[in-house]
Formats: sequence, structure tokens, C-alpha cells
Amino acid sequence: MFKNRFSALQHRDFRIFWFGYVISVSGQQMLWMLEPWLIYAMTGSKLALGAFAIAQAIPATALVLVGGVIADKFDQRKLLIMVQIGNIVLLGFLAVLALTEVLEIWHILSIAFVHSAVGSFENPARQSMFPHLVDRASMPNAVGLNSSIHPGTRIGAPVVGGLVLKLMMDMTGSPRIAAGTVLLITVAGISIYTVMLMKIHLPPIKRAYAGSMLKSMAEGARFIWRERIFAFLIGVAWYTMFFGISFTILLPVIAEDILHVGPGSLGFMWGAQGIGSMAGVIISSHYSKPGQQRRTLVLAPILLGGSMIALGVTPIYWVSLFIFFLVGTGASAGNVAVQQNLQMLVPTELRGRVMGVWSIVHTSIRPMGELQFSSIAVLSAPAAIIVSGVMLIAASVLYIAPSKQSHNLKDLRQAALDSYAERAPSR
Repeated sequence: MFKNRFSALQHRDFRIFWFGYVISVSGQQMLWMLEPWLIYAMTGSKLALGAFAIAQAIPATALVLVGGVIADKFDQRKLLIMVQIGNIVLLGFLAVLALTEVLEIWHILSIAFVHSAVGSFENPARQSMFPHLVDRASMPNAVGLNSSIHPGTRIGAPVVGGLVLKLMMDMTGSPRIAAGTVLLITVAGISIYTVMLMKIHLPPIKRAYAGSMLKSMAEGARFIWRERIFAFLIGVAWYTMFFGISFTILLPVIAEDILHVGPGSLGFMWGAQGIGSMAGVIISSHYSKPGQQRRTLVLAPILLGGSMIALGVTPIYWVSLFIFFLVGTGASAGNVAVQQNLQMLVPTELRGRVMGVWSIVHTSIRPMGELQFSSIAVLSAPAAIIVSGVMLIAASVLYIAPSKQSHNLKDLRQAALDSYAERAPSR
């Protein structure tokens, strides 16, 4: 049972990649909790949170398709190493500014802009690389394990980050010094990941060298439009991110203005969401058979939307923790289902470009969603969350459930599984 459940970890290179990525994302989880908190602590402005979202959205939108093409054309391992080195330099510089207490808002926004540009090349390269570190039989397990990293690390890492923030705030009274300390932890995690990437041996991969970059980007876009199941799956992920998961930009506002708790409690809010996210991974992985995927894609946004509505009307901290658990469950179950289907159905030679478009969910659509939430929150943070929850439920009932593509998913997945079964496993 254990061997089957973690079959992908039997492959040396995937094992090194996976454990290194766990360490890196643990630091990144602290960063994602830290940045909105620091901006709100320094300014008390919801519009400043929106400006932070814009700073990330602009380069991400402009570069993410380029990142997908590059991931198809070049060595993904080397590309990932270069990206991590860039992250270390940027966040290390931000940590120095914070610890010396010269950090200003324009520093945060400027570095967020460049960091987002660098990150545009990371998701496509990583999503294109890790399937080549296992054999075909272990692919679903590898997708599940890879998908579990973000929700799994969200359980403990933000809690630790929040406690470090609280400790340093109590000791120094400076949000900047407290933030700088957490940033150093983030940089350490990325550094360890970089070293582990250097130990990976990537097998020979068929690469799309022919044609210009613009031609390659157009080919990927045409493929997604022609094979409408990919447009459907990516569309579901986009909508869920824009109206759902992006609301986390408001967590510092919810913690301080609605629940009246500090940075330590903010970490537990993230942690509760992380526990729910792990539950979502387990649920989505358990119901991963071709005939069960449509149900997950329909029910997950309903759970997420309903939980957000409940969160918008709840002023009690301990009740909110349970609601954050449900939020994480709904968001993660839907996200994992989308990733499983994309990875199982996409052709190898187009994987980077398709996953590059999917990566817009995190690198572009998420910041745009954060801007939407921040703008509405200027009037009312609870209203922003409640309205978006209603939008999620409406989309699931009126679009996802009756969609022809969701009904076709069972046959497409079964055909992909049959195709894999006919081939000899290969690295």
C-alpha cells in the first residue's frame, strides 16, 4: 500500500526534486503570508495591497507565455536553477533593506515586479520537467505528490512564519526587522532547493527547437483552442483563482480589522487553510478515476464559494479557522483535479506551452484577482468575499456542471489511460 501510494518517490531524481521543492515552498509560504501583512502594517491601506497585486500582474501577464515556449525549447533544470538564483538575489536584497530598517513601500513594489518577471519562467519549467523524472505508470502519483506540496507546506510554514513575526515584533517593535527575519528563512529554503536541483539528472527530452518563439507560442494557443478540453480545464482554474483563492490578499485585513488578531493568529489562519488543502488533495486523489473527475470539478467550487460566504459573515476567530479549513478543501480539490487532467492529456512536446498557459493562473490571474478583492475591500472586505463566493457557486451550477467538456472528460481520460497501458514504461 505504501509503495503504491508513493511510487513516484522510488525514482531518485523525482525524490530529490520533490524534497527540495518542499523546502523551497515552505519558505515561499512564509513569503506569501508576509508580504501583504508587511504592506498593510506599514501603510494601513487596502489600495497599497492593490498596487502590490498590479506590480506582480504586469510582468507575469507579459512574460508567462514566453516562459512556456522557453520551457519547451531549453533544459528545464538549468532554467529552474537560474530562476532560483535570481530569487535568492532579489529576496536577499529585500531582507537586507528590511533588517537595516531602510525598507520603503516602493522597494517592495519594485522587487515584487522583478520577482514576478523572474517567476514567469519557473512554473512552466517545473511543470514540464517533473513528469520526465518518473515512468508513465507513476505519472498520476507524481502529479498528486507535486500537487500536495503547496497545501502540505501551508499547514506549518505560515504558522512558523507568523510566530517568528510575533516574536520579533515583541522583541523589536519593528515590522521591518520582523519581516527581514522571515525573508532570511525564505532565502535559505530557496538556496537548499537550488543545490538539490543541481543533483538531478534530466533524461533526454524531445524539444521543440524548430520555428520562432512567436510561432511556437501561436502553436500552443491554437492547440488549446482546438482541443477544447484544455481551454475548459484552464478556464475553470482561472475563474476559481480570480474569484476564489486570490482572496488571501485580504487575510491581513480580515485578521486585524474583522477578527482583531495579530500576526501569530494570521499564521494559524493560513495553517487551517493548509490542513483543508491537504484534505482536498486526498479527496481529489482518491476520486481520480476517469468517471469521478467531473463530480470533483463541479462540487469543489461550490464548497469554496459557500465557505467564502460563511467567512464574510463570521466575526469569530475560532469559527473562522474551521471555515478556512473548508476554503482550503474546496480550492485544493478543484486545483488538483485540473492539474491531474492537464498532465494526463497534454502531449509531451506541447507540455511546456500548455502548462505555461495554466501558469497564468498563478502568475497573472492571481494578482488580477487580488487587485479585484483589494479594490472592493476599500468599501467592504466582507462584501468582496461574499460576492465572489456567489460568483463561484453560480459558475459551477450554470457552466461547469452542464458543460459538454465536463461530460467528455471521462472518455478522454480513459482513452489516455488506455494509450499509456499500450506503451512500455520509459523514463
